[in-house]
Amino acid sequence: MDDDYDSGEDIIATSNGAVTTTNELSRRKRKRAKKEAAQLEEGRPEAPAKKLRTSPDAESAPAKGSNKPKKSNTKTGGKQDVKGKGKGKGKGKGNGNGNGKPMAKDGGKEDASSIDGSIAMMDPKIMADFVAQRVQKFNKDLSTVELGDHIPSESIYIDTTSHTAERSLQNLCEYMEKFCTKKGQSSISHLKSSPKAVGSPHTIFVTPAALRAADVVRILRKYQTTDSQIAKFFAKHVKLSEHIEYAKKTRIGIAVGTPARLVDLIKDGAVQIKYLQRVVLDVSYLDAKKRGLWDIKEVQDKLVELLAVEGVRRRLEGGGEEDSRGLMFY
Repeated sequence: MDDDYDSGEDIIATSNGAVTTTNELSRRKRKRAKKEAAQLEEGRPEAPAKKLRTSPDAESAPAKGSNKPKKSNTKTGGKQDVKGKGKGKGKGKGNGNGNGKPMAKDGGKEDASSIDGSIAMMDPKIMADFVAQRVQKFNKDLSTVELGDHIPSESIYIDTTSHTAERSLQNLCEYMEKFCTKKGQSSISHLKSSPKAVGSPHTIFVTPAALRAADVVRILRKYQTTDSQIAKFFAKHVKLSEHIEYAKKTRIGIAVGTPARLVDLIKDGAVQIKYLQRVVLDVSYLDAKKRGLWDIKEVQDKLVELLAVEGVRRRLEGGGEEDSRGLMFY
């Protein structure tokens, strides 16, 4: 594009359409401008020019020393928590156990699936038939006479069908106060008392397992006093000799335990039945395999042995409305 004008000077066209003279450009810049003009004529894309050092544009870049905008800590697609309250993953509502299941007041898990509700409907006759069937189930080789020695008579069962509440741990104290009575005392005073003779409970509460016994004791500690202990007896983690030593020097109002350990203590004489008024069987409770007190052969054998101990049945007979003595189902 040289000599386009007869001004005596070379006229140069730049890529942005401007024109200038050679006097205004250095030799190097003039060479670059010529190259860019040739590219425009041929329609070729412009080669990128070298970046020249220029002062920053006040409108497009922050001035020196100004604060740069901070990056957000919020993750893509997430919501920023306000005052530390984010939407975390919940583990259940309202009960604190993390799985949505109800909890017993003692802190152990207990729901409808661990309770046999049919027990509440059993009167003494049905209770006697129920026990007879369970004993026969695991002792098919016994004769009728021998079975009679193993099966308690209907007369020693106490009718508890008037207690219509669920047979759960949280309703246990209500049940005990309703049916554990003694003439001349309120039920609570009676439950908080104990015979002066050591190791002589007025109530024995029989459970199928050690963990269940511990749960029952936590509930019944409501009735524990300095002179009347709520004792727990089971083989797990505790030697028989330790329980014997404890029973022989402690006044006990209510003894809670498994059939095997209770039988051993009674036979040893550490637990006395001289003042025994009632035996409460924890029949409504079902374990994780849906088995109750009468459904496990080893447990049932010891339970039958406990009820057949000389003197136990005799102590459970003869109770009246104001002086409950007998065998109770919970």
